[in-house]
Amino acid sequence: MVQEKKRPVILASLSPRRQELLKQLISEFEVVASGVEEEKIEEKDPLLFAIKAAEEKAKRVGTKNKEALVLGFDTVVTIDHEILGKPKTKEEAIYFLQKLSGREHRVITGIALYQACENKTLTGYEISRVKFKNLTEKEINAYLAKESHWDKAGAYGIQEVGEEFVEWVKGDYYNVVGLPLNRLKKLLKQFDAPEVELKIEDYALPRDFGVGRSSRLVVFVPKVVLDDLVRVRIVKESKNFAYGEVVKIEQPSPYRVEAPCPHFEPCGGCVFQNLSYEKQLEIKEKYLANTLEKIGGINLEKVRIIRINPSPQVFHYRNKMEFAFGEEAGSLILGLRERSYPYFPTYHKRVIKLNSCEIFSPTVKEIFPEVLRWLNGFLPYDPFTKKGFLRHLVIKEGKRTKELMIILVTKTGELGCVEELAQSLKEKIPEMKSFYWVTNDQISDVVKFQEKKYVLGQEYIEEELGGLKFRVYPNAFFQPNPLAAEVLYRKLLEYVESSDRVLGLYCGVGCMEMMVAKKAREVVGVDSEEINIIGAKESAKLNSINNISFHCSFAEGIISQKFRNFDLLLLDPPRGGLSKKALIKVLKLSLPRVIYVSCNPATLARDLRELISGGYQLREVTPFDFFPHAAHLETLCYLEASR
Repeated sequence: MVQEKKRPVILASLSPRRQELLKQLISEFEVVASGVEEEKIEEKDPLLFAIKAAEEKAKRVGTKNKEALVLGFDTVVTIDHEILGKPKTKEEAIYFLQKLSGREHRVITGIALYQACENKTLTGYEISRVKFKNLTEKEINAYLAKESHWDKAGAYGIQEVGEEFVEWVKGDYYNVVGLPLNRLKKLLKQFDAPEVELKIEDYALPRDFGVGRSSRLVVFVPKVVLDDLVRVRIVKESKNFAYGEVVKIEQPSPYRVEAPCPHFEPCGGCVFQNLSYEKQLEIKEKYLANTLEKIGGINLEKVRIIRINPSPQVFHYRNKMEFAFGEEAGSLILGLRERSYPYFPTYHKRVIKLNSCEIFSPTVKEIFPEVLRWLNGFLPYDPFTKKGFLRHLVIKEGKRTKELMIILVTKTGELGCVEELAQSLKEKIPEMKSFYWVTNDQISDVVKFQEKKYVLGQEYIEEELGGLKFRVYPNAFFQPNPLAAEVLYRKLLEYVESSDRVLGLYCGVGCMEMMVAKKAREVVGVDSEEINIIGAKESAKLNSINNISFHCSFAEGIISQKFRNFDLLLLDPPRGGLSKKALIKVLKLSLPRVIYVSCNPATLARDLRELISGGYQLREVTPFDFFPHAAHLETLCYLEASR
């Protein structure tokens, strides 16, 4: 049993079931009705509704009992994004049970702990899944005749219907009863966890946790800005570090700015919109240097480090976004998944509704309403239940050409209106040049091109980059910030000689290789994705570049002897960096000069360590901010063979 502090405890609920369960954790407590009218709470999202209702109950009672720790709870049953509360009539109770019959539903309990005298509030929740058997009309009427359903969400009490109604329960059984004991126990411990005041000194990139120090401990804190002075509650502690959550910002940082996006706090698309851009650049420079030293073991005093190149645009710079379908207040929405904090158990993969996106394009305001108008009535995909039809809406935009490609991603199924939707978008948004319908039945919540159907317009859109034209296909990779990429390419050309024969591995659609071909004698691009090579060849032909060729192959499979007389190697691998086999192949090629472009400082540092051990010298490092307001950056490294 939890050894509660010597303070009065109040349960803001008259539920006999909650009273019985709470006695397992707390020996003495008072019961006070909150008087909160749940039907007046306007929140329609089931999870947020339960949390808000629990908090209102706790605070309603707590304001009259300032010394007490007040516990508020609210349990809802939800199916098909509908909240099934306590039935008001027998007809509604019958409707609820018929809807649950033979199907899986969720039971959500919101929890709130409140102590007015300390001005402390802590909320949480628990989710369980319940599958009902197929219920007959006779079984439903027999249960309702007992008249015990009126005060129960979903019109049933699991302790009453038992195996007669329930096929299985996944998760906390006591949560379905109305009081999740394990979650409450953790929250009680968290509520009384020590609070410390600390200054945010750094960021733990690539995560967006702030870093502060308290005594011997390093404390990681989300939702803060560099130089904030904050009071935090320690929620998880190990030997040398801890995780804390902000209780109060005692003194805001001078680097705090107002985020222009109204969705910034909950949305997972950005992490630094409330931090001045100049400070973002400083943090990324420091992160890169620390990573190269710690992971790569590189002595930076012997390397020329160029100052980070800012993005030419800090808003509306991305040329591609993958938006998710979700539900709010019974209606279909589009947006991005909520920001996740794995050490703070509040991640629900909820879609945050967006009406605009400050890092992508103003066209969102035109595209979203039309897509939602046509698709309203279809269910969004739920990453937890794996049910639903609509998954993602991918939009690609040529930043210079303004051409748009729209890709609708669903599970396999019927979508009779897809051609009408595409035509309607074309009529309302002339910039839309291409529309695809992609099906994806994989479980993971990522965009996969399992099956692709070209619906309307061109099969590609065009983009202009560095004076060249490129064809962009639906599942081909293209630099997400083309204006910043041009800055990187200009720097890259400083290392290229007119007599150079250049080999590019992981070439993608060949942007970097074609830029180099304007100056070099000969260029060969290699990539493992056939769609990238198709686009690269078309773009080379489109730009009348005759000193370049592209080949579909894995980097690990290239024939070393064929390229032994080449002068320069371009490497632009994915975030995972070079595989061990690819590193062996690169060292076996033994070309005189290497340019390594990376979007991941950690894998870059790891690979540089191996290249240096294999006989190369790191001469110059130049970072570029391809991702304003995010925790990532691009880095260009120039190496020369020491022999």
